[in-house]
Amino acid sequence: MIERLRDDKRPLILIGIAILVLGGFFLVVAPLFANTGTASAALGGTLPSSGTVGKALEIDVGYDNTGESVINPTCLLVDVTGPLQPSTVSFQGLDVVPIKNGEACGGALNGQETISMKVVMQPTGPGTAVVTLTPAKGNNGVGPGISGSIPISGS
Repeated sequence: MIERLRDDKRPLILIGIAILVLGGFFLVVAPLFANTGTASAALGGTLPSSGTVGKALEIDVGYDNTGESVINPTCLLVDVTGPLQPSTVSFQGLDVVPIKNGEACGGALNGQETISMKVVMQPTGPGTAVVTLTPAKGNNGVGPGISGSIPISGS
């Protein structure tokens, strides 16, 4: 058998090619299935400095999956006290989702991926609103968000 391999190197070359192809497959495709690990994300952006009754308040937010795992569903937790009513969240300008029970969810977000969101709220009267936006996987917060006070003036 060894004599045969000395004379004909094709089986060794084919085995080498098969190992390279299989190794390449696992190096390229396997990371695409990385759903394990702890989800982590961060929000970027700032809250508006003020709002006016009768004019929708729009907050632009960047949602950054800072981990390696997929965040599915990608959610935004919205906590508001004061004269401000949460309305909708637009994910990437494509999916507009109503905020229900302080939460709005879109699709999945792969590891190290960032998307843009636009949060729309309606001022309901003059006063000061306290807003907290938190990145979440389902209804579980997964990282630091944005919070602050927004003074609302009459029309």
